[in-house]
This record gives sequence, C-alpha cells and structure tokens, in this order.
Amino acid sequence: MPAREDLFTPVHKALRTMIYGLSARLQTNDFADLDGTERLLTDLENDFAVARTSSCILCVLSQHALDEERAIFPPAAKHANALITRLIEEHHDLTRRELGIAEAGHAILDLASPAARVEAGIRLNQAANELFGAYLTHMNREEAELVPRMREQFTDAQMAAMRGAILRNLPPDRLFAILGWMLPSLNVTELSEFLSGLRQSAPPPLVQAVCTLCDAQVDPGRWSEVKLRAGI
Repeated sequence: MPAREDLFTPVHKALRTMIYGLSARLQTNDFADLDGTERLLTDLENDFAVARTSSCILCVLSQHALDEERAIFPPAAKHANALITRLIEEHHDLTRRELGIAEAGHAILDLASPAARVEAGIRLNQAANELFGAYLTHMNREEAELVPRMREQFTDAQMAAMRGAILRNLPPDRLFAILGWMLPSLNVTELSEFLSGLRQSAPPPLVQAVCTLCDAQVDPGRWSEVKLRAGI
C-alpha cells in the first residue's frame, strides 16, 4: 500500500493561518497610534517567538524550518539532494527576512514622530508581505515537490518516526501553541484522521487536552462532525 503520511501540509495550514492573521493586522494598524502599534509588534514577536528561548527573536516560521532541517531533510536528501539544497537556501533567505522585520519593528517604537511611524509602518508592511509571499511559495513547493518524493521513498512508519523526533523536542507550551493554530485550520477529514490516530497512539490525558482545545478553537459545526467521524 502506498505511503499516505504528509509531514508538511497540516503544520503548513497552521502557519498559513498565522500568516493571514498577522498580515491583516499589519495592514490595518494605525502606526501613528504608539500604544496600538506597540501591542501589535509585541503580539507579532510573541507569535514569532512561540516557545523559543527568551533571548531569541526568530519567528515560529524559522523554528519550523529548523525542525525540518534536523528531522526530515537529512534522510530526504539521500533521495532528493538538489531539492533539499534548494529548500535550505530558501530557509536561509526567509530567516534573513524575518530578522529584518523584527529589527524594523523595534526601530518603529523608537520613532517619536507619528508621521515617521506611519512611513516606517508602510515599509514594514511591505517587507512583511514580501516575507509572507516568499514563505507561502516555499511551503507550496515542499508540498508539491517533496511530499510525493517522500511518499515514494519512505514508509508511513518511517515518516511517523520523523514527526515523532520533532514532537519529542517540543515543550508542551510550544506544542499546544502550534496545535492552537493547526486544529482550526484542518478540514473535517484531516482533523478526524488526526484525532483517530492520536487516540491510538497517545495517552488519554493528551487526547483529552487536544479535544478540549478543539472545543475552544474549532468551528462548532465542524467540530461536531469531527466528533461523529472520530467516535469521540
């Protein structure tokens, strides 16, 4: 039976939801309002710094890239070296963009003039749009080009082990932060399969915690259908 595991699409859906939300807030923010701008940039860094060390300002996008490079790319490179090399180069470019946005955000808060903040906010929004566009294209490439290659070369069990290596290194707060983005981003079939697999492999307290998160985060109508399909 062909492999069906997909190590990328579910978490990419979470990242896309995060990107869409941050993009909407950036383009509607009044950068002349210092207090509102500080709240936005604090939330931006909080989103970007989920479960990383307090001294690190790289975003969760960058951490996701590191997870891929540590657990997935090394075995995949044995079968798709040129593609993996290209994806890593894209990771490096995205990291440079992320750092630039974080630095620009801090610089905006140091500006005393509302007009200057508005001008800097326009540039920040443009840089963020360029980052988000590049990251969306990058994720699409991984799904369109790497997922099929991995299904050809690895079994579901092997790919599940790669995912397990990532999950074992996630602190609980980061895991649930990511799930908070991912669970509402999945369609009914994807979420039903995720929970069915979780019930077979995870301890009951973790399953209950994930279901509680779904109660709070997933659209009620979709969640009702998922519970029926997954037998919850």
